[in-house]
Amino acid sequence: MIKQLIKDLAFDNIILLKGLTRAKVIATKINNEVFRAWLKNELEGYNYSNENLPDYRKIRCVIYLVAELPFGRKHSFPISFDRDDDDPKFIDIVRYHRVTEPVAIIEQNLKRLISPKAHIHLTPEQVEIFERSFEKKIAQHNGVIRSGYMEVGKVQYENILELTKQKLLDTLLELDTEFPDLENDFNMTEDNLHKVQNIITNNIYGNNNPLNVAAGQSVVQKEISVTYSQEEYEELKQLGVEEEKIIELKNMVENESKDKFTLKTKALKWLGSVTSSIAARGLYDNIPAITEFMHRLL
Repeated sequence: MIKQLIKDLAFDNIILLKGLTRAKVIATKINNEVFRAWLKNELEGYNYSNENLPDYRKIRCVIYLVAELPFGRKHSFPISFDRDDDDPKFIDIVRYHRVTEPVAIIEQNLKRLISPKAHIHLTPEQVEIFERSFEKKIAQHNGVIRSGYMEVGKVQYENILELTKQKLLDTLLELDTEFPDLENDFNMTEDNLHKVQNIITNNIYGNNNPLNVAAGQSVVQKEISVTYSQEEYEELKQLGVEEEKIIELKNMVENESKDKFTLKTKALKWLGSVTSSIAARGLYDNIPAITEFMHRLL
């Protein structure tokens, strides 16, 4: 099952949609909620309000507003908000398009897209927000702004599919290496479940996870100084990490901060345990933030 799926994905024998669907069987076999949740999001689509939308689903875009002028004239112009006093979240919305559609829709849209650029119409609410900064200037020319669109590159959508495929393939390859007979002889021991959790977390959330060191990657060791604040620990609590686990992390840092390798090795096990607990409570959207938190601190 897993070996055949790896071959089919690697040699492009199946589309990504089919690969993700077949991977659901493997996710059930290894009893991993994080993997199941990721597959569900990719297959059914992400919630637009999800603040932890994977980075590979945020693509650069250019927003154009369309000014309607006298005598039936129309003028499209790009907008830019780079001033220091602008809200960072607003700037993020202007610069990046959040692709929340399921993989099936992305694949279908790419088949129909002939041009190297795609235009996505803005909603009336979006137009209203963006046009406020330009309405006075346009009014001087007796014009109004009633529409707009986002311009994105076709290759950016192709990149989403490619990165999703690579994340799935890397995950399956590592699972197959760690558990060569996964289909017939996978024991759900605590140690095996931790290994699975670490494989899923590292591959799905990318190389920005510094804890890859314990998974066998070569890392140049450098002298570091680890410092934590109560506010940072409080951030973990807000993300759903239990008090007991926060205390465990505090003790780990205090006792192992001078030994970087040991600290990261133990941190990897800690992260696996925490993400399993988070997933069991259905807080899947918090896992990327917790992983990024560990990256920031370590």
